[in-house]
Amino acid sequence: MKISQLFGKRVENATGKTGYIINVNVRDGKICGLTCADDDEQEFYIPAKNIKSVKNTVSFSYGGEHVSGEKNIALGKPVFDSEGNYIGKLTDITAEKYLITALHVGGKKFSADDAVCGDAIIIKNSVRFLKSDVIKNGKIILRKGTPLTAEAVEKAQLVGEYVQANLKSIH
Repeated sequence: MKISQLFGKRVENATGKTGYIINVNVRDGKICGLTCADDDEQEFYIPAKNIKSVKNTVSFSYGGEHVSGEKNIALGKPVFDSEGNYIGKLTDITAEKYLITALHVGGKKFSADDAVCGDAIIIKNSVRFLKSDVIKNGKIILRKGTPLTAEAVEKAQLVGEYVQANLKSIH
């Protein structure tokens, strides 16, 4: 599930309570709830455990109270590598079973385990970036600046350029 698809989505429950999502709340790398507003702009909260399904609308059993230590997810934060180089802005976040698994910066995807989040996001040293394009038969397989994630390595391996991809990420 991509977090950007939740903002503004309608919510409803069996008793007729409706509204829309205005914030996604996280704590310790997990989505813990949704801050919503009804049609009269009165805020209410839905704990993640009370969400029944997420489809065209989000159905929930009942509301609840905010948990202390929650933070709102804010897309658009600046993202830097561990050397202070600007990578781009946070464009989306992927979550699986309410656990944040990946951060998206434009067309680049980073594991949430490799990121330190605050007012800005820093991608840890363990992430290697390609220093030049990985090319096979004149076609660019992976572009310069792409993080060498497991997905990128697998893509290079499938076209027979595993070694080239790994070598082009060395400083």
